[in-house]
Amino acid sequence: MRRRAPIAVTRPRCAALRFKRPWKTAIGGLPLVLGILSSAGGAGATSIAGYWYGEGYQPLWHDNAQWLMHLAPDGGYAIEFRQYSHCQMVLDQKESGTWELGDKFRTFTTALNGRPTRFENDYRVAALTDTELDITHIGTGQAYVEKRVGDHFAMPKPDCPTS
Repeated sequence: MRRRAPIAVTRPRCAALRFKRPWKTAIGGLPLVLGILSSAGGAGATSIAGYWYGEGYQPLWHDNAQWLMHLAPDGGYAIEFRQYSHCQMVLDQKESGTWELGDKFRTFTTALNGRPTRFENDYRVAALTDTELDITHIGTGQAYVEKRVGDHFAMPKPDCPTS
């Protein structure tokens, strides 16, 4: 059974970066799914190209994270993942590659923190609107929801005590 939380870009509280909205997310190009829809639509279709923000559980790390992904109209993508523990950043991971859309949305990750790599992820697109993307990783069944943000959006930092 899939749980869905409302979408809202909020500042995570400190401690171990417990996100107020437990968005389900996956590493390895999950947000890349966005690009699929921009190539699939005709006139009036919602474009998947742009910037997308998400936060929530990452199965690979068994913990919450946040990410910001850029899906280029030419099929390229870049995504940055961050993780915090006790108000300190413990992970800053960058991935890039390409995406394609056919029977499913597939991402091809070719660089991880600037080093060559190669892995693929397949997703089923449940919904795409002007503000939200809802996808599910085909292999794991993990559902993800992302929010469209502006070109100059910066990932929020946790609210931490100053004293």
